[in-house]
Amino acid sequence: MSGVPCVLVVSNIDLRTNVPLMKPSKFLKSSVRDFILNINNDYRYMKTGYYVSLHAEILGNKVIPSTENIVDAYRLPILLVRASKAGVPTMPYLVTDSVKQIMAEFKFPVAVFAVNPFSFNSFKTAHNRSALYRAVKSLSMNYRYAVCAQPLYGEMDEYKVFFGKCDAANNGNVEEISRKVYETFNIPVCKLHIQHVDGEAYLCGFQALGLEEITTSDLHLISSEIMKVSEKGGFD
Repeated sequence: MSGVPCVLVVSNIDLRTNVPLMKPSKFLKSSVRDFILNINNDYRYMKTGYYVSLHAEILGNKVIPSTENIVDAYRLPILLVRASKAGVPTMPYLVTDSVKQIMAEFKFPVAVFAVNPFSFNSFKTAHNRSALYRAVKSLSMNYRYAVCAQPLYGEMDEYKVFFGKCDAANNGNVEEISRKVYETFNIPVCKLHIQHVDGEAYLCGFQALGLEEITTSDLHLISSEIMKVSEKGGFD
């Protein structure tokens, strides 16, 4: 016996790997006792990816990602605070449901992100007062939740990130941001919104990936990283 703990991959993504693999629907009915690597395109609260990690924790299993990290990563203000403490460059931001407060704090244009845990929306850009009202009303679910507003000084790009790795060649410090976000939250599959200003990159948002966004080359990268985790028997 090698003494390396067994790793079970639970995934809704069609992976090709030699590591033991189980679909979420089967895992959620099981009492499996292993290290669980939860690979899902969407870990939002009350989605299947979240429940896989929750079920693993209830069974007493070590799991990546943890439900704590899932909730924190998908709540943008918490994401930005924790990421900033880990050395990730972030933009100034304001959490509010008041359009007037946003206009008093930032000049146009501004990027408005949803804070509520159920939204799949990325963000909306507002270049004037009326657009800002529409963005806040939409992303706050008719003012039920606050939004997170940030100044838009440069270009906003999005990057698919798998185990902290992304295709961001010649894009400043994007790869470092991706790595640090992963080291902080351990979310294997996600999308990051990053603003480029004067050659520097700043973390602005975090989002689930659509299954249709995951390409064949992405699947190869995910499978390769799974093998590395399996060989280590999980993470420390």
